[in-house]
Amino acid sequence: MPESPVPEPPGPESPAAAGPRPGRGDFWARAWAAYERRYPADPLVMAQAFLFAGLPPSRAELREMVRLAARLMPALAPAEAETTAVLDRHVFETQAERGSGERGLRAVLGRLAVAPLPDTGADLWLVTGYAPGAFALVPRVRHGLLDGVGGSAVTALIVRALAGSGHGPGPEPAPLAGAGPRTASGWGVCRAALLLADIAVGVPPAARLAVVRDRAPDEPLLHRWAFLRTALLRPVMSAFDAGPSDVVLACLAGALGARDGGGRVPRTVTALVPVTLRADAHGPEDGNRFVGARVRLPVGEPDPVRRLAAVAARMRTVRRVAARPETELLLRWCPDAVAAWTLRRGLRPRVSSLLATHVPGPPGGLRVPGRRVDHVVPLTFLPARHPLAVAVMDYGGEICVAFTARAGFGGLDGLPRRLEEAVRELCAAAVPGDGGR
Repeated sequence: MPESPVPEPPGPESPAAAGPRPGRGDFWARAWAAYERRYPADPLVMAQAFLFAGLPPSRAELREMVRLAARLMPALAPAEAETTAVLDRHVFETQAERGSGERGLRAVLGRLAVAPLPDTGADLWLVTGYAPGAFALVPRVRHGLLDGVGGSAVTALIVRALAGSGHGPGPEPAPLAGAGPRTASGWGVCRAALLLADIAVGVPPAARLAVVRDRAPDEPLLHRWAFLRTALLRPVMSAFDAGPSDVVLACLAGALGARDGGGRVPRTVTALVPVTLRADAHGPEDGNRFVGARVRLPVGEPDPVRRLAAVAARMRTVRRVAARPETELLLRWCPDAVAAWTLRRGLRPRVSSLLATHVPGPPGGLRVPGRRVDHVVPLTFLPARHPLAVAVMDYGGEICVAFTARAGFGGLDGLPRRLEEAVRELCAAAVPGDGGR
């Protein structure tokens, strides 16, 4: 049976329908809104694909999930969100080619990545048909409303409420760091300003991974992913004081350096890496709370241990600067025009070769009665004129590395395999005797 087309979400039923509402007028919400106006053909859709085993949920259950999301995250709430008619405008179902497996699922996700969002900026999709006894739930949200960490927090709260173990969003979030002048220092503001300036100015320039044409209106994005066992990487992370994203970035450098086809790989590949400013998983209503940093990927370094050491050292510096209260204070001071210019510059292909984001999975795990969550796949947007973006999520004892690409980026099919090979090489070199098992 052919794949069911992805239906286009209908428009609002009345002029009173709510539009996107950025959280607290923050720096990134303003910047994302300006970016969307500049590049309307490249939607800023953030999503997570939860791959389940079991019977698909009923439409009533899907409506309840959306209703809870509206209660927990007011910025996502459609007007009159308690009514069935309104909830149905945020709940969609589609079928992949029957029995097509991961290939069919990837095809549907590629179309969802560019499908219009409702006016509220969020919706929920049920995908079936790709495998017997399996289905995927795909919540999507406009990036200007919520970042990936906040999205994971909302998901965990919804599941807790559905299971009857909790009905509220938890404690009130702490005040934004740097909200008072007593926390600021001149040197701290300078350090934060230098971090933002590096994103905007982009010196030295980044190499382009590939030159791709503009996306046609109906052209889907391409998705591939790989799953890594967390236990395999834990000794490496401990030995190098590194996080999951550090290890993945170092191995991504190795995978890009071993590109299929024998083509030349540029030596100035630079990733734009968002670093969260959240102290914990609470406060999803804060919208976007992160700062970006440029991280040079050592694609020309043949030694996997030296690759990891270089990436981990850079990320420690970035996290230390991002943790200072002056960083968020500076973002709150930033004029709208500067915010928009900084983001637009930072996402230019000659400033950052690719976007590489790490999102922790929903805190506390997902326990859904009668169904099993096998995997969670993070799906990031693809910036304008970029050929490749990478999203990393650690959840349930595994790390998912998901690649989003535009047609014209060669070697995408082999990238998950090359990443896995780079991981085994790193584990064997960093933990002698382990052998990457």
